[in-house]
Amino acid sequence: MILATHVILTGYGHWLPNDVRGSYSDAVFVPPIAELGPVHHGRKPVQPPRQELREFHGHARTALAHTVRWFSFQERHAIRDAFARLCREQQFVCYACAILQDHIHVLIERNFLPPTAIHNLLKQRAAQAVRTHGLVPVEHPVLNAGVAMYHKYTPAEIRQCVKYITGNFAKHKLPTERYEFVSDYKEKWVRKHRREYEPF
Repeated sequence: MILATHVILTGYGHWLPNDVRGSYSDAVFVPPIAELGPVHHGRKPVQPPRQELREFHGHARTALAHTVRWFSFQERHAIRDAFARLCREQQFVCYACAILQDHIHVLIERNFLPPTAIHNLLKQRAAQAVRTHGLVPVEHPVLNAGVAMYHKYTPAEIRQCVKYITGNFAKHKLPTERYEFVSDYKEKWVRKHRREYEPF
């Protein structure tokens, strides 16, 4: 049974389907992007050198329909506030969240909504938050079109994911933040309510 879902939202233009580091995409549907190279499903066991990655993204910028989206301090806080409202509205229990400069991690406990609906709501609210503040043109997609979700089936997997997400702040040289909508994971609470849900 799914206990929680790790959602990853990527800023537009970052980590393309045929990224030289590998990705979890199966195909590229935009011809100019497809010309950059083949798709490698999954992270490559040996990662490319920084120079190769810089060259790939340099070519990608000329093929993209919009500018690459880096989230500023103001944008990150707008997204934070949007997620706080969403968690209150939908009664989401969030165990971890890291809003970074080029991508976002969120770990949401199993909800009455299916995981894809949770993913779509997070994505919509993040994009709306950036657009509402007049920080990008209305036609800019803000986030990549792909779907990245990883389900957690055991308490150990949830604890490991919380640690991983929280560690992303230091990894990306940002101060660690604890958002007000994030709750501590309590294994007993999950077990108590587990019977209320049916598998999707």
